[in-house]
Amino acid sequence: MSDAPQPRGGFATRIGFVLAAAGSAVGLGNIWKFPYITGEYGGGAFVLVYLFCIALVGLPLMYAELIIGRRGGSDVLGSLRKLTQSSGPAGAAVSYAVGGMAVASGFLILSFYAVVAGWAVYYALAYAGLFPLEAGGDMFGSLYGKNKSLPWHTFFMVLSVGVVAAGVNGGIERACKVLMPMLAAILGILLVYVGVTGGLSESFTFLFKPDFDRLLRAEDGGLKPDAILEALGHAFFTLSLGMGAMVTYGSYLKSEVAVVRDGIIVAILDTVIALVAGLVIFAVVFSHEGAEPGAGPGLVFVTLPGLFADMPGGQVFGFAFFVLLVFAAWSSAISLLEVVVAFLVDSLKLDRKMAALGAGFAIWGLGIWPARSTSALDLLDNITTKYMLPLGGLGIAIAAGWLLTKEDREAGFRALGPIGDVLAKGWTVIIRFVTPVLVALVILNKLGVLGGE
Repeated sequence: MSDAPQPRGGFATRIGFVLAAAGSAVGLGNIWKFPYITGEYGGGAFVLVYLFCIALVGLPLMYAELIIGRRGGSDVLGSLRKLTQSSGPAGAAVSYAVGGMAVASGFLILSFYAVVAGWAVYYALAYAGLFPLEAGGDMFGSLYGKNKSLPWHTFFMVLSVGVVAAGVNGGIERACKVLMPMLAAILGILLVYVGVTGGLSESFTFLFKPDFDRLLRAEDGGLKPDAILEALGHAFFTLSLGMGAMVTYGSYLKSEVAVVRDGIIVAILDTVIALVAGLVIFAVVFSHEGAEPGAGPGLVFVTLPGLFADMPGGQVFGFAFFVLLVFAAWSSAISLLEVVVAFLVDSLKLDRKMAALGAGFAIWGLGIWPARSTSALDLLDNITTKYMLPLGGLGIAIAAGWLLTKEDREAGFRALGPIGDVLAKGWTVIIRFVTPVLVALVILNKLGVLGGE
């Protein structure tokens, strides 16, 4: 397996890969889910646990996915099949199960993810003055309760298909080189704004001053398992792990020399954006008396719009915020669609444009269901996040730790010199024994076996 450029296309620059991979990781989870679960579990102490989980689960799995893609040089199923050939029937079984589940996950997730992203598009246009602005709950009710989600779901899917159809370098890399700097700039502007209008100091204290009592049970002082496992689960999901996205992007790399370094950079960018988004959102919450940081899933689409209405320049702030949300969702949606398209191109030998159009149309068609039914959206969300993604991550850990050859497994560490040998040994222990146990705990918690949801 040489480091020569791959004829199937690839990232032209290292920064292009980093921004695309960061774009995959940075999505609705950073700006929508991370703030509200942090609010639910008390702020700073939860953030510390979350950062620990990123280091112990997120980074080892990130490297595993990237090196499988780079050494396999194909879509997630093709890469796994190629690299586990020496493991015989066990390798083939894991490859088909994990690869097939990853492709199916990308398909199913994007079908409802595009619906939620479509809401953000609608909100952004409403704050731009194209639609009437209403109070948070009324606005969401008029959008979803009257079945108006479908046009925005359609619009968002067209945006995503257009980028992926243009290819890796001409579409994905080019788009992410624009989207990610713009996302960072908007987030920076919003941070400055809340620093001027108030609430930022309270937000900073909430996020970065640990109160470990919030992680303890009142009755016996023991750790709340839900809080720990929620941090573990979110660390896993926020980096786009278990769905084949990082395997697919890794397959477009020209060399494994920078896999370790770039994986760490992607994780840092993802975490920083989540924390800054949390600072902005909680600053808005704390600047309003009586608003609650633990407002749950409705924080972004119901609670915040109501708070924006009482802020100076709230309409401009709201517009910038929802544009930020659209950009984050778009960069992630591109990677989800690319997982499916790469499979159709590499394993089924379809033309890229036809694969993008066909997959996009099929995903759009399935998305009509969650666009018209909240129960359907919840069902698809639960199937993928509770079952498919954790199982996919567990399968990746098993494949990387036990089924790959030592040469393939440690390829990304060789460029680091003597320290690379030490890191490779440490990573092997973690990916073989620690990560599978922790991911299994996430699965059991999601199933309710440990008293979770």
